[in-house]
Amino acid sequence: MRICYICVGGFGHIAPYLNYFKAAGHDVYFISLSTAVDYDVTTYNVGIGGKYSKTQGKWKYPFSMLKARRLVYRIKPDIVHTHYVTSGGLAGLVCNFHPTITTVHGSDINESIKSNLWRFLLRRVFSQADCVNTCTEDQKRKVTALGVNPEKIRVLTLGVDTDKFAYVKRQWDNIQNTLRLVTTRRLEKIYDHPTIIRALAILRRKKINFRMTFVAGGPLQNELKNHAEQEGLADYIEFLGGVGKDRIVDILQNNDIFLSSPVCDGISVALLEAMAVGLFPIVSQIDVNSDWLKDGEDGFLHKVGDSGSLAECILKIRDNCQLAACAVQNNRKKVVELADTKTNMRRLEKIYEQLISKRFYETK
Repeated sequence: MRICYICVGGFGHIAPYLNYFKAAGHDVYFISLSTAVDYDVTTYNVGIGGKYSKTQGKWKYPFSMLKARRLVYRIKPDIVHTHYVTSGGLAGLVCNFHPTITTVHGSDINESIKSNLWRFLLRRVFSQADCVNTCTEDQKRKVTALGVNPEKIRVLTLGVDTDKFAYVKRQWDNIQNTLRLVTTRRLEKIYDHPTIIRALAILRRKKINFRMTFVAGGPLQNELKNHAEQEGLADYIEFLGGVGKDRIVDILQNNDIFLSSPVCDGISVALLEAMAVGLFPIVSQIDVNSDWLKDGEDGFLHKVGDSGSLAECILKIRDNCQLAACAVQNNRKKVVELADTKTNMRRLEKIYEQLISKRFYETK
């Protein structure tokens, strides 16, 4: 197959798609709407210089999309796959190529669906696309609410490398001595890390022994460090400021409980990685997390923004080692079955083939 991907250059999750399908022997092309790193496939950068961000450079995208349209018809792919509906998806609409599959990743619909203008544009993008790929059931519900036929939607996440993020058996009795807590979420407002710090302060006042690691960096790192110091937690919390993927595996395998407290989210690769290696998840009670975890069985769901609820969940798992041991085994199995990257890329490959075949017979 000749496959053409379109998205912004800074979209980190595009790499596994490019790498897998190139390794599988397909002709892979990447049209980047803004500056991209070298992914070792045929790449066309149609960005127009300067910065692209939430506040800068957005006006440049329409020009980049027109350039993308010309390239698509020059490349003559068998299929176009766009990512992030508010950028790549719009480019797909401009290209008007068939078959096109567009992938929704999370914030692109969680935020845009609040706007009347964006709801109109989303409907246009989804109407033009031959297939809409959502990464979660929650996203599928939101896309369906815009009037998209559910039969047009395929729920399939990029997932994680379950060989790399290997399961490690833990001695759960030991957590009563020291709770080993970790999060790998970026230090950004949407992930609400202050709720975690306030919950840890509650644990400390109860004289619970713990060690907390914030693995990722982010714009709020200094602010969160100051918050931890004000709560008297400087000796109990470590901020790593971001590490390589290989070290993330090692860090996860040497902790027991994964914390994540976003106010909204797409598919959380961080959560899937934690589940894959056998951490017990305690995450905020939002729809996307509820789709993956049954509260009290697969993990605990705490009330959004409620540090008391989060602290209570941590204390509950500290005193219920048997639940943790059972939950983490089930979670590993779930990730292997539904969210293994290689397995899901093979599933996506079949979706491509079906769309191409259908288009072929429609145009005969």
